[in-house]
Amino acid sequence: MFQSIGIFGKYTGNQCWENIETLIDYLHTKSRTVYLDKPSCKKFPKHGSVELLERDELKGKIDLAIMVGGDGTFLDVARSITDNDVPILGINLGRLGFLTDISADDMIETMEEVLSGVYQEELRNVLQVSVYEDGELVFQERAINDVVIHKTDSPRMIEFETFVDGRFLNSQRSDGMIISTPTGSTAYALSAGGPILDPNVDAITLVSINPHTMSTRPYVINSSSTVELRAHEYCDKTAQIICDGQITHDISPKHQTFVKRNEHYLRLLHPKNHDHFELLRAKLHWGDKLS
Repeated sequence: MFQSIGIFGKYTGNQCWENIETLIDYLHTKSRTVYLDKPSCKKFPKHGSVELLERDELKGKIDLAIMVGGDGTFLDVARSITDNDVPILGINLGRLGFLTDISADDMIETMEEVLSGVYQEELRNVLQVSVYEDGELVFQERAINDVVIHKTDSPRMIEFETFVDGRFLNSQRSDGMIISTPTGSTAYALSAGGPILDPNVDAITLVSINPHTMSTRPYVINSSSTVELRAHEYCDKTAQIICDGQITHDISPKHQTFVKRNEHYLRLLHPKNHDHFELLRAKLHWGDKLS
């Protein structure tokens, strides 16, 4: 089980090197083949015994991905490997994360259990956004948390129409809209007033950002639906699509933007005692006693 393992680090570097070195040494004692992700680990000082591979090559060679960093790094890695059906395990180096839920102190103990087949696996919905111009695909990307239509630096609101499975839903003026997976319901969508969805709910949430009218409310649809966004004519150069807050693409009225569930799921591994409710209580302070 999990014979070929890829390790991914933080792009900013130094704080994860010691943990990665510990992981490599441990995995070698277990006779595992270990590769390092070249884009994120090219400055790792002790990679002599481990092969550095470009990500496109790496993701085709491994049957387990270990990400050492935070939730932002996790999103970057997960987007790139989810279509290869590679399970991913997140080692957190900072504050408790929603996605990277294994502390560095528990890293080796957890790896011992995972390599013995003791773990929980979740299949999480992933979004795919496709932008067309005159019928030609000009942009396509995946998103683990959310796809957002957002205004650029202009102070003006943007106006756009939303269709679900070809049916007109609404027209709105706002700062944008968040199309979120259940995973992303505790991210940007939460700060915009969206609902928290259990990760096992098979749904997509539409949450407007600072809408012009109070009647524009969050709306939940089945994840099998396709969402289409059409920017109005005066939105030229003022609107963009953003994936997980990391990848952007400008859109205008000449573009058609479609968002749907990705064909492949994110395979997320957790320790055997993982409890999502406990994580919510810790992050949102739901367990705090009232004074």
